[in-house]
Amino acid sequence: MKSISVIMATLNSGNTLEKCLASVRNQDYDQSKIEIIVADGGSQDNTPQIIKKYGGQIVPENTGSPEAAKALALAKAHNELIFQVDDDNILPHRHWLANMVSLLAKEPEAIACYPWRYAYRRQAKMLNRYFALFGVNDPVAWFLKRADRQSYFSSQWQLAGKVKDRGDYFLVEFNENNLPTVGANGFLIKRQILLKAKVSPQYFFHIDVNLDLVRQGYNKYIVAKDNIIHDSGERFWHFFAKRKKYMESLYLKDLSKRRYLLYDKKRDRRKIILYSLYSLTIIKPTVDATRGFRKIPDIAWFLHPIVCFLIFWIYFLSVVNWQCWHYLGLIKKKLKKF
Repeated sequence: MKSISVIMATLNSGNTLEKCLASVRNQDYDQSKIEIIVADGGSQDNTPQIIKKYGGQIVPENTGSPEAAKALALAKAHNELIFQVDDDNILPHRHWLANMVSLLAKEPEAIACYPWRYAYRRQAKMLNRYFALFGVNDPVAWFLKRADRQSYFSSQWQLAGKVKDRGDYFLVEFNENNLPTVGANGFLIKRQILLKAKVSPQYFFHIDVNLDLVRQGYNKYIVAKDNIIHDSGERFWHFFAKRKKYMESLYLKDLSKRRYLLYDKKRDRRKIILYSLYSLTIIKPTVDATRGFRKIPDIAWFLHPIVCFLIFWIYFLSVVNWQCWHYLGLIKKKLKKF
C-alpha cells in the first residue's frame, strides 16, 4: 500500500476544514500510511485545534500566498504520493482514495490522478451548485477550454487532451498548449515526479508545476470517473472579492515567475475578445444556461450570465490598475536617472 502525504494551505477555515480532514481520516485506507501536513497562515479560529484533532502536522507560514504555503507543506512531506487537497474539499465516499491509488498502479506512465467532476448536490448552496454544473469557479477557464473538470452539459469527454477511455477512468495525454488548470481540488501525484518541477515557495503554483512536468515529458494523467465535493461555502460577493485578490496577488503580482498563462497575448487574443463580447452582451451566457437547465433543471445555471459579466469587470479593472502602477514604476526609475 502506497504511503500518502496530504498537503494543504489554510487560514481561518474551521467551517470547512473539519469536514475535509474527517473525510480523509474516514477513508478505507491504512491510516498509518497517511500523513496530513497543513501550512497555516496564523489562523485565529479553531483551525489549529481541528488540525491536531485529526493528527495533522502544522507548518506555520506568513508568505501571504496559499500557493507558496503549499510549497512549505510539500517540503515537509516524505511519502510516495502527494495528495493536494484544499480545505473546502470533501472526499465523497470511503473508497475514494484507495480507488485513486489503484488507478495510478494500473498506468505506470501516468504521473497523477484526479476526479473528472465536482459533485453536484441539490442541497448545496447555489454558488457551489453553479461551480459543479460548469466544472469551474472561473468562467474564463471554461470559455477558453482550459477547465480541468467536466461540466454537466454532457456525460461524454469534452475537455482538452488526447484521451483514451479505459472504462472507469480516462488516460489523458497533455501538451503545453492544451494543459488545463490541473493540480488542486483532489490531485494525487507521485512525489518523486513532482519534485522535478520548480517547487520552491517563490515558484510554486499548482498549474505551473504541472506545466514544468509536461515540458519534461511527464504528460500522462489519469482522470477518474468520480467526483469530489467542492464545498467553498462562500457568500456571493465574497467569492468575487477572492477572485479579485487572486488576480492581483497570485497572478499579476508574480507574473514574471509564472509559467502557465491562462491567457496568452499571442495565443488567445481573439478568444479573449470573444469572451469580452460573450460576457458583456449576456445573451450567449443565458443561452448556455438554458441549455444546461434542460439537462439538469436547476436555477443555479442562470448564475452564469451574472458571474461572466462581473468576472469580466473584475479582471479588466485589475489588469488596468496593474498596468498603471507598472508604468508609473518605470517612469519613476527613468526620472531617478536624471
